Amino acid sequence: MTTAQAIIFLGLGIISAFLTVGMVATRERMLGFPSAIFFALLGGYSYTLSASAWDIFGIIGFACLLGMVTFTIYSSFALREKRDAIADKELEDGEGGYIDEGKEDEPGMSEQTKGVRARADKRRNR
Repeated sequence: MTTAQAIIFLGLGIISAFLTVGMVATRERMLGFPSAIFFALLGGYSYTLSASAWDIFGIIGFACLLGMVTFTIYSSFALREKRDAIADKELEDGEGGYIDEGKEDEPGMSEQTKGVRARADKRRNR
């Protein structure tokens, strides 16, 4: 292995590792695709440096191509934002509210319900 090959190999390894760590640490799923690309490049380059069937470069090549490319793509899908309920989206948009929020006394409301709402309003306004 020449010095140029070692620099290229280390450069691809460092870039792909930093992209993966950055993706997981910041939960930024958009770094998954570039990370997978760099791991694929590292795996292909490592496989071309392989002199025999199962030397260290062949093992690194297969680990990058089969393991890390798959891991980074699946982890980028796992890091997407999930909504627990439709109500969460409505509250974030400002269109919805809680069940009792902003409602006036409705016709046919019992005295007990009016009392509960009045006590809740007193607690909120303290």
